[in-house]
Amino acid sequence: MEQGTILIVDDNPQILSILTDLLRPLGHTIVCATDGQMALTMAFNSPPDLLLLDVMMPGMDGFTLCRHIRADSQLAHLPVILITALDDRESRIQGFEAGADEFITKPFDYAELRARVSTVLRLNRYRKLNEQQERLAAEQERFAWAVEHSQDGILVLGPDDTIRYANPRARTFLGMDAAAPANLPFYHLATSRFTLTPAEHWNDWPNDGASDEHPRFLVRPESRNVAERWLRVELLPPASSDDARVVRLRDVTEQVTTQREMWTFHAMLGHKLRTPLVGILGGLNILSGGATHMERDAILRIADVALSSARRLRSEIEDILHYLRPPADIYGVDGPTLHDVAALCEQIANDLGVTQLSVNLPATQGETRLALTRHSIEVVLREVIENSVKFHPERSPELAIMMEITEDHQLVIQIIDDGTPLPPDQIDLAWRPYYQSERSFTGQVEGMGLGLALVARIIHAVGGRCALDNRTDAAGVVVTLTVPFVAQSRT
Repeated sequence: MEQGTILIVDDNPQILSILTDLLRPLGHTIVCATDGQMALTMAFNSPPDLLLLDVMMPGMDGFTLCRHIRADSQLAHLPVILITALDDRESRIQGFEAGADEFITKPFDYAELRARVSTVLRLNRYRKLNEQQERLAAEQERFAWAVEHSQDGILVLGPDDTIRYANPRARTFLGMDAAAPANLPFYHLATSRFTLTPAEHWNDWPNDGASDEHPRFLVRPESRNVAERWLRVELLPPASSDDARVVRLRDVTEQVTTQREMWTFHAMLGHKLRTPLVGILGGLNILSGGATHMERDAILRIADVALSSARRLRSEIEDILHYLRPPADIYGVDGPTLHDVAALCEQIANDLGVTQLSVNLPATQGETRLALTRHSIEVVLREVIENSVKFHPERSPELAIMMEITEDHQLVIQIIDDGTPLPPDQIDLAWRPYYQSERSFTGQVEGMGLGLALVARIIHAVGGRCALDNRTDAAGVVVTLTVPFVAQSRT
């Protein structure tokens, strides 16, 4: 026998008592109302599983009450049985049109009443179960969509650490084939492609020995072909008897590199900016304390040192501001042609006092334009050529600028100098902000180490590439910039 809460509505207290005595022993919870408005209020406050409505009531009759119930979104799903002394065809049609699910005719048969109530309650339970399953299926579908489109990598691991499921983001992070089955041991896959750090937090994998204070990371070091990547690994303990575990891979590269840049910047400030400040303050202190007793030449020498230090300080502060505020107009559909680029190279070299310059253009050029504005490519070329001057032993490099167009319609610019080569272990680091070739920030190398970082930022903004190599035929370095043309750029 199906059990539930039944709201009986009848203006006759005797009928209410009979129905209550008949249905309550079967385990039903019985609540009663003596008019339609009272019934609506009770149904709103605590929706029952079934309503038994008497048709013939003063004020709001059973048909009207049934229509009110069906018109309300909160109550419309409730099953309704009409109890009526009217046994004609028109009354039944009117009841069904009002939204009744079933009819019981007075005087009613007790066995029939119980059977009809039980049947309606059972059907209502099936309806609820079906709605619950539909909601669960919809929630599962939404959850599956969210996991598939998540910016975090999501893995499900079996008790043997085998990957049972990997969402698209996790496959990208781990370099897995998008269509291949995900039945690989996670730890083995991770160690083959990443550095696991800190090592001591991985010793007990897959036990959850990590925490917010001591997280686990997968680290892919920066190289010529791939960018640096830091993935934070978070493990959700098993929630069922099959010991499956959920792993979240969160890309925290930006946070880690930003933090490292801040540390590097703080260390840089402590040395690079202090050096010119010492020159400025030292000179001014000498002059303020005894300039009246010094010879004119000595005063001029001290003033020159202070002025030189002030200019150096201004230059280094401008480097920082320049990096923090790169050109706003990086991309442009009316960018420079190859002839414009060649003219810019000659102009910049002349500005910087470079007397030995050769520029080689490809044989076929046309009027194709770069996907960089003239201002942006000028910033890029000036930074690279200025670096060649700065790091040349005599500050007088011999520069060769080679240009060629690739098969995929991009321009490759090579700036080749005869300066000092970089140690091999530092070549890939040169594009990082605040990087300098000296081992510590002594202040001996000019600038803040932001020139190539700014170049990379501009080139990458239009989908280009940057590379730095030592020359193989002589001393010096080669900076290679690959820049798309407008026809191949974004729309």
